[in-house]
Amino acid sequence: MYLKTTFSKNSTDYFQERPAEREIMQSEDMNGSHLILFDESSSVYQYFDINMPYLVIYESLNIGADLMVYQEFSENNRILKERQYTEFTQQSRKLHSHNFYELTFVLSGQLTMRIEDENIIYNQGDCCICNRNIHHMELMEQDTEIVLFLIKEEYIHDAFDTNYYYDRKGRPHSIGTVFDVFFSENKKNPLYDAKVYADYRILYQDSIEPLLKIMNQMITEISGTHSGKSHMMKALLCHFFEMLENDSIYKEEIHWARLSNEEQIIYQITEAYKKKNGIFSRTDIEKITGYNGDYVERIVKRHTGKTLSAYGRDFLIQKTAELLRDTDLSIAEICERQGYSNRYYFNKIFAEKYGMKPSEFRRQCYCSLRVR
Repeated sequence: MYLKTTFSKNSTDYFQERPAEREIMQSEDMNGSHLILFDESSSVYQYFDINMPYLVIYESLNIGADLMVYQEFSENNRILKERQYTEFTQQSRKLHSHNFYELTFVLSGQLTMRIEDENIIYNQGDCCICNRNIHHMELMEQDTEIVLFLIKEEYIHDAFDTNYYYDRKGRPHSIGTVFDVFFSENKKNPLYDAKVYADYRILYQDSIEPLLKIMNQMITEISGTHSGKSHMMKALLCHFFEMLENDSIYKEEIHWARLSNEEQIIYQITEAYKKKNGIFSRTDIEKITGYNGDYVERIVKRHTGKTLSAYGRDFLIQKTAELLRDTDLSIAEICERQGYSNRYYFNKIFAEKYGMKPSEFRRQCYCSLRVR
């Protein structure tokens, strides 16, 4: 295992060797996740969001031990899950997208990424950065370790906009320039983000060790309880991107994914709903897609398992959660703004999505901010 500050040869050894850490881990919610899942009934796609600036995920597969390890790291807590690989492979895997940017780094082994309709192989040291809302899926079919960084756009600006690295002649250079490409492409269409992603292929195996060292430092920082770790995480992320964008270490390639006709329709509808928080008439949908509403309804049902209106309601609830988290508006004011006249119904559908009442959700968000 390469994340030495987190695991030794396997997760069991790690817990045996570090009993204090084991107690901390067991006190966490083992069944939960920081990821918020939308479109749970979808037969094709899943959609995720996070209610924090960034999230770090570690995944490993040990086929000989029939073990998959999944661990989430936020600045507030950690979540660990272990399951049998044979059990996991029997379950259906779904393409997913999300309202954040994702960096996937292969610590060891080999990873297959399905990005839209294409399978792409990444080896140790390789990296993939996906734009928001591009459909993809990570597939581990041999002993493999990966780290994923899930990053909201606001955090990207906060981390990179005022930070630079300097060459030997003292000239400043921007960091995280791949996101400038994503931002630029996303602005070209007001309805949906571009289906673009970036490949980083490591040129020399000798360069892997410094990168693994940075990964270990990141996990150590985010796992700690000391002050200043938010600043250290930004510094380490900038250092990682400085190496990632060094053309003597990595070869960078930007790609645009292809979509089928039905996928394009679903994508257009999804992005339209996100822009308008789920408030669109059937006539509007027909104008956006150029297809009859009944035909669009059938496609949405086939791909999401939901009616067109139910699919749109998910995005309305998502916007409601953002207003609860990011504004001081009262719950009554948010209900009115989102078009809910029945407070009981509003509480019911919100609890179905988030597992708690709006007031509890807001209280949890405030507690999270105080901890940070």
